[in-house]
Amino acid sequence: MKKNPLAQYRSELFGSRGVDVAHALEYVDQLATASSDAVAVQTAARVLLNTVIGAVDQILNAPSPERLALIDLIDERIDAHKLIREDEVDGKISSWMDDNLDVDDEISNWMSDNFDVNDYNLDDAVSDKISEWASNNLADEVEAVIKNSLTFSVIVN
Repeated sequence: MKKNPLAQYRSELFGSRGVDVAHALEYVDQLATASSDAVAVQTAARVLLNTVIGAVDQILNAPSPERLALIDLIDERIDAHKLIREDEVDGKISSWMDDNLDVDDEISNWMSDNFDVNDYNLDDAVSDKISEWASNNLADEVEAVIKNSLTFSVIVN
């Protein structure tokens, strides 16, 4: 941060017009023409000075195009390095997983610990469902078909 050489003249007793020097000059002109009071003109002059100091501060502390370009370059380098580090970390994690963990074996162990083989053996499940339906419904179905389509004759000798 550059030091403003006018900052030594800043007075907290008086206001400013931000960084709008033209507005502060207009204020001085208004007071100078409307008043014969030296205190009023001094007040306006101090407001003008504070405004000029603020404007100079803003100019001195504004980032230069070179500084902005340098910041962009630093940001790009940081981002590039970050990507390289992330790739390295991903590679290290993948290597560790390959060297230390058999994922298929872990899945198999988890499945056998948490499920009965019949829970995911589809052929047995379908067969069990068909058998259950047949035992619950087949006798009734056969009886209904016989009643509706067959006539029995009884012959006595």
